[in-house]
Amino acid sequence: MSQQSSHFAAYQPVKQRYDEYVDIHGSVRHVWQPVRETLDALGAEGLQAASIEVDRLVRESGANFQAPRGRQFVGRPWQLAATPFVMDAAQWRLLQQGLQQRVRVLEAVVQDLLGAQRLFQERIIPASLLSANPFYSRAYHELPCLAKRLTLCATDLAKDQDGSWWVTGDRTRAPSGLGYALENRIITSRVFPKLIHSSNVCRLASFFVRLQSHFSSLARPCLENPHVAILTPGMDSYRYVEDAYLARYLGYTLVQGRDLAVRGNRLTLKTLAGLQPIDVLWRHVSDRKCDPLELEPTSMQGITGLLQTIRAGTVAVVNSIGASLAQMPALVPFLPAAARFLFGEELILPSLATYWCGGARERLYTLEHLEELSIRDAFSVSSKPPMQPREMSAAQVSQLVDRINKNPHLFIAQASPARSTTPVWHDGKMHAWHTALRCFQLQTESDVEIMPGGLVRVSPDALSLDHSPTSGRLGQDCWVVSDTPVDHEISLLPPLHAPLKLVRGGIALPSRVAENLYWLGRSAERAEAIARLLRCTLSRIVGETVSARLPDLPRLVAALAALGQIEPDYAIAEFEAILPALETQLPASVFDQDQAVGLRAGVTDMEEKAAAVHDRISLDAYRIITQVGKHLDYEQTIPDAGMTINRLDGIIGDLLAFSGVASESMTRTHGWRFLQLGRRIERAHQTAELLAATLVNPIQDERQLLESILQATDCLMTYRSRYLLQLQPEATIDLLVNDVSNPRSVAFQLIAINGLLEELPRDVSINHPVEEQHIARDLFQAVEASVPAQLATVSGKKLRSNLDSIVTQLINQLPKLSDAISARYLIHTAPSQELTGRLSGVTT
Repeated sequence: MSQQSSHFAAYQPVKQRYDEYVDIHGSVRHVWQPVRETLDALGAEGLQAASIEVDRLVRESGANFQAPRGRQFVGRPWQLAATPFVMDAAQWRLLQQGLQQRVRVLEAVVQDLLGAQRLFQERIIPASLLSANPFYSRAYHELPCLAKRLTLCATDLAKDQDGSWWVTGDRTRAPSGLGYALENRIITSRVFPKLIHSSNVCRLASFFVRLQSHFSSLARPCLENPHVAILTPGMDSYRYVEDAYLARYLGYTLVQGRDLAVRGNRLTLKTLAGLQPIDVLWRHVSDRKCDPLELEPTSMQGITGLLQTIRAGTVAVVNSIGASLAQMPALVPFLPAAARFLFGEELILPSLATYWCGGARERLYTLEHLEELSIRDAFSVSSKPPMQPREMSAAQVSQLVDRINKNPHLFIAQASPARSTTPVWHDGKMHAWHTALRCFQLQTESDVEIMPGGLVRVSPDALSLDHSPTSGRLGQDCWVVSDTPVDHEISLLPPLHAPLKLVRGGIALPSRVAENLYWLGRSAERAEAIARLLRCTLSRIVGETVSARLPDLPRLVAALAALGQIEPDYAIAEFEAILPALETQLPASVFDQDQAVGLRAGVTDMEEKAAAVHDRISLDAYRIITQVGKHLDYEQTIPDAGMTINRLDGIIGDLLAFSGVASESMTRTHGWRFLQLGRRIERAHQTAELLAATLVNPIQDERQLLESILQATDCLMTYRSRYLLQLQPEATIDLLVNDVSNPRSVAFQLIAINGLLEELPRDVSINHPVEEQHIARDLFQAVEASVPAQLATVSGKKLRSNLDSIVTQLINQLPKLSDAISARYLIHTAPSQELTGRLSGVTT
């Protein structure tokens, strides 16, 4: 393809910036030649199709979900560009050497700060970097550590005009982005498999194989198959989506602080089957929040007594608590001197010019050059953008100067990096966008391994990339092109013939996970019931004349009002008068984003619960759940009644798909049982509520009402196969209440509930039915003893009193059954504020 027809024909490098695609003479760099040829061969339509496919794979990937409405947590910070960031082998080798050296220097520095402190004694680093650091704790000194404190690190980089790399920041506590880098590679490998192979792009799998192997080796005592867990801050954290993705990919258990407990100097996972020991904890929680007993008392993310288990040597924590000291920005200006003192070496990768204002000269320089510098926190790595004096008003600058003079040790000043540009396909064109690269390093006892790639962020605005580790317009996959053959047979899977003990029953289930699965089942079932009733009601509104639709519509609307879908004012005797308003208001209620109860709230709750067990359900199940909420989105105008019915069809279809996946793909473990318990209890409750609103108080001609009820419960086809067109209350009630062969009946739900309760773990010392079993058995016996003819009989009070009695019992007792299950299995006790092992001397 000629230059004129190439995607790159209109590509314009940014002046005075290093460009990754072309050199200063305008010639295409050698490493980009095969990539360019492949992209050009696709043509504009092909490349756009590839970009669309990338977007689709990102949406469906395990590391991408949208925050349920009202929640704080977020999903993936940026989308993925179809074009990669490409680096040749020679450039990578130089970068690799610099990164390995930097990790060794940072390791030695943090070991010294928490140990002999020679760097303080020799005045290489000012002691006030610890004493003035609000995130420092003396407890860090008392903790025995692994052979290396910094097991997994990350380095943020920028390339200046002459092609030299500069370090813009270090991440030594729990660097984020590793999961996104992995996901980027998996996606681009599916879109450009031949190009990746033919270009000899280094694989990432070897790095993760080494990571898994090293983490396993950290367990004490040495175990053949240690239990490794990822400690996540939780769903409100920007990290949660990535933590869940890594846990799924690596086969680790994703836990939160409340899932864990210290017993007998051992860190354990609280499960329904008892306490399970944790051997290696990969923490993504900040140092001071790891243990509320000895560090930050208000922390809800940590584990009481964790530091005691570290002292006892019964758990390996990665990275070691205190590792965050190596990433404080105030340390940066002292690293070159530290490298010379500790190793007699100059840093291969220099840091951006950084000035700690705690030094008199540095503060003076900062104040004299404010217009040229960015101002940051000296001790923490924040997601907040740096302060830019050049963009501030005179009053704001004056206030900043006062703050610096008052507490100079709390601020650093840093030069803004010159960032290279790279080709990015966006909006149907190839652009030169600025880049930020994050590389990841794994330090073992013997060496430092660098992941051959990294996380790349790109943006047309270079300054925006400095704001935070999640800023930027798009992400890119980083391709390191090897000059030697790449091994494509590396796998994370263990050797085929490795010894393995057969296990059935699934992995241990934490109470938090059981709770979320239970409520996922309830919210999914509730959403389906409301969607069916809405569809039935709207179909009657748009499909019949006024005289034909009035007999049953008031009862259907009353049922919707009881579920909170619509205001009770619409369920009135003078129904015909409000019918025009109802035809508008009912669709509006479906799409109301502020709805506290009803369909939209149920779908949002379902999304939230699914996100909380993102690592415990299949990707297919999760994709289906995320699709449900999209049916409730609209651009400007709320869909009318007819269009709303179409949306409800989509919601019901997706919910049925989720039910099918849960039924056919989930192993019958406790997780499946709690999901099913939620569904069965909610279905029984919804049916009872529907019958209470529609059939307890009879109307003169119930034929249309009976058909609507059967339609709303998905039983119309079954009824007609038995009774054809003869619609009668007795047969309807029998099908919905008493028929044990009907998976929609109350009796069927109660049989299932009793069976599921029998299979849940119980205290072996209890040899009699517990509260929840008593409630479930009593309810089933009441339904079993009821006679459909008697339930359908209208008493002298023009009331089906027997039906009223049974549905009232169900409506009152099912919530008590739910509470009893929660009290026994799902409610977490408050964390103990004492160290069990220390007080009792118990060991395990």
